[in-house]
Amino acid sequence: MLKPDRSFFDRNTEERPEIIEGLIREGQLAVLGGPFGVGKSPALAHLTVSVLNGMPWCGRKVKKRPVAVIDFENSAATYIANVKRICNRLNVEFPKVPDELEVYMEQDSPDQPGTKKLLEVLKATPANKLEFIREILEGKPNALVIIDPLEMLFRIDTLKKLSILALYTEIRILLANFPRAVLLTTFNLRKQDRRTGRPNLLYKPRTWLEEICGSLDIMNRSDVRLGMDFLDENEEIRVINGVRRGEEMYPLLIRPVRDQDNLSGFEQCPPSELDLPCGLTNKQREHWEKLPQKFRFEEFADKGVPRASLHRLIKRGKSLGILDEQNGYWTKVVKL
Repeated sequence: MLKPDRSFFDRNTEERPEIIEGLIREGQLAVLGGPFGVGKSPALAHLTVSVLNGMPWCGRKVKKRPVAVIDFENSAATYIANVKRICNRLNVEFPKVPDELEVYMEQDSPDQPGTKKLLEVLKATPANKLEFIREILEGKPNALVIIDPLEMLFRIDTLKKLSILALYTEIRILLANFPRAVLLTTFNLRKQDRRTGRPNLLYKPRTWLEEICGSLDIMNRSDVRLGMDFLDENEEIRVINGVRRGEEMYPLLIRPVRDQDNLSGFEQCPPSELDLPCGLTNKQREHWEKLPQKFRFEEFADKGVPRASLHRLIKRGKSLGILDEQNGYWTKVVKL
């Protein structure tokens, strides 16, 4: 029988710090899904550089910490070129390997230490693979660990519920011992149904997420479920949206930044280039029109616009870059 715990309601009263503003907190398990060619790997390379330097990522604040990358998607040449271009664009030094950045790439020379270790791990048991992640976290207990994609490391059948549940239980136990770390994995979408198309990630993130292979189990076991997709027929602008357990999430619209013909990360899409008000619901557009060019929250909360609705509108507007805040005043960046 458990002993009385009179301090239960006096502790753990605040959420853990966010590693990426509005997206991921310490101690969380996150998944990013998207179609082939949407730019998941380059976006993660950009995120890696941002986290290592504590620099904003596509307009979102980031907490500085080490990163470990287990990569099955990219050749070493592609990954290295991506990271170097991003560092040059952001005017930061290349990451120190392995002190700041640990890299384990399947598609690299087998005599490279990281690749040699990964190839050995791939032949091992699931328990040994979990021990591999534990060893990384013992050296970097607050690391962002990226596995791109998870199924290639653990060779799981994403359609078998019991296999997924067993793996995620073990991952949860592992993360419990490293509460400041984050595990971010990737998954690919099923082929798009040509007759019905794919749901719109900007407006219907939950429906969109169901398209991810094995999503009903993989997604439900993750704290943060993110999707990345093209914005409608626009091949330039990408949407990042999804669901956070117990918290609201607001979409992020980004576009690629190129060094001549080569991708060098992403940036938040300027509102002037968006087909706005595409990012607002019909009701939010009605509320938007009631607001002046510059306003304070308390001036219109429950007066011109319901308080909760105004709060969500401001959060969404800030996420889309159409609202800016200074000295307690919100200013409309663009006219819709």
